[in-house]
Amino acid sequence: MKINFAALALTLLTLSACGGSDDAGPPREGGGSPPGMSGMKGGSQPSAAVPVQVEPVSRRSISQNLETNGTLEAENEVDIVARTSGPVTEINTEEGRLIRAGQLIARIDEREAKNQVAISTVARDEAKLIFDRARNSWDEGLVSQEAYDTALSKLSSAEAQLESAEIQFAYTEITAPFDALVVTRDIKLAQYVTPGTTLFRISDFTPLLCRVEVPEKDFPRIRVGQPAHIRVEAYPGDSFSAEVVRLRPTVDSATGTFTVTLEVAGQDKLRPGMFTSVYLQTDTHDDAIVIPRDALVLDSLGDTVFVKSGDDAERREVRLGLRSENLVEVLEGLGEGDLLIVVGQDGLADGTPVTVIGNEPAALAAAADESSGPPPEAIEKMRQRMKERGMSDEAIEQRLQQMREGGGPGAGRGQRGGDGGKGGGMGQAADGEIPPFMAQRIKEASPEELQGIKERMKQFGMSEERINEVIKQIRRDGGSSN
Repeated sequence: MKINFAALALTLLTLSACGGSDDAGPPREGGGSPPGMSGMKGGSQPSAAVPVQVEPVSRRSISQNLETNGTLEAENEVDIVARTSGPVTEINTEEGRLIRAGQLIARIDEREAKNQVAISTVARDEAKLIFDRARNSWDEGLVSQEAYDTALSKLSSAEAQLESAEIQFAYTEITAPFDALVVTRDIKLAQYVTPGTTLFRISDFTPLLCRVEVPEKDFPRIRVGQPAHIRVEAYPGDSFSAEVVRLRPTVDSATGTFTVTLEVAGQDKLRPGMFTSVYLQTDTHDDAIVIPRDALVLDSLGDTVFVKSGDDAERREVRLGLRSENLVEVLEGLGEGDLLIVVGQDGLADGTPVTVIGNEPAALAAAADESSGPPPEAIEKMRQRMKERGMSDEAIEQRLQQMREGGGPGAGRGQRGGDGGKGGGMGQAADGEIPPFMAQRIKEASPEELQGIKERMKQFGMSEERINEVIKQIRRDGGSSN
């Protein structure tokens, strides 16, 4: 199986910088030092410098967020339904179009309703004529009060019937109740509708609301007017501002949560129904020392970082404050201007020699062999870090492909001299493919260090049998007694 020794070498180079024997290894032909190693001093061979990336520590604002999820909805979204019967004779809008309040958007056949208005008008006019005669006669004392009241009652009934007919006639014209976008059109031309049939759904996207459920323990941290922001999958690089506008004053006893309603600035991009990641800003510190969360050392029991002090790595214990998505506040342990190691810090030890690489995380990219290198999640993290540092997707893929083809840092280095190519088989593979400093590290490792090296080799795709065979051959050729 092909092993990415370039990537493995960089990893073991980091291990070698973390400690180990200072005894000199086998001399090279011509008395030179092995590639990647510094010169001899006092009969000992110092560790090679570990490639790292650094960023100066700076001050900025940091906010701590309460993270949750929700779904966008419109403040005003309604179904427009038919309120009279008849076939649809006119449709004046379509899905996705903007309509204004009072605009005619559809029409139902009006002939029957129009006739009912005409009939009711005639009945009203006749009742009015009868009433006028009864009133004049009543004024002259020619008719009774009962006759007058009957005429008045018939007139009132006729007027009410006319008004009802006019309302039914008005229902044949479908108009927009407010400015909105047409979400759905649920009717077709000539379709017969009855009262209650859904014709359109319209929605006003301003404002958009997002209702989220927050645990009751966070009730004291939420208030009306509190700022927030949301993110949606449709626009992964954008953040949309929001604000808490309503708090439900009761807690749901079944779920232990209360409802918080946010108003979201959609910027003409967001739509109702979108699933959102919501970040409620609960606290903010201005002018704080802030570092990337990834700069924290993973293999430390406490909160630890490394800074570049001279040519060496210096471990710093830090006390953290607020934490956001990708940043943390440092209350103690770092000062403004310190050179924080942000890439390559895992596996370092206090005093390890380091060398600063460029913006591209080349030391990590060298390990991107998908077939025999680190696990896929490590490669994905590497790809994400490259993207965060401004590399395009095309440049990232080209870089990773170079690493897969053996073009990464540390690949293709010269063979180790000193044994004249003796000890063929595994000895040649070890000396030809494994860089000299890697073989030297394996020769000098203590039992505890050797166990750590084996674990690293497993992470790079080597079987346990292969690992034991390589280590046995290298240590036998080097005459190690460990």
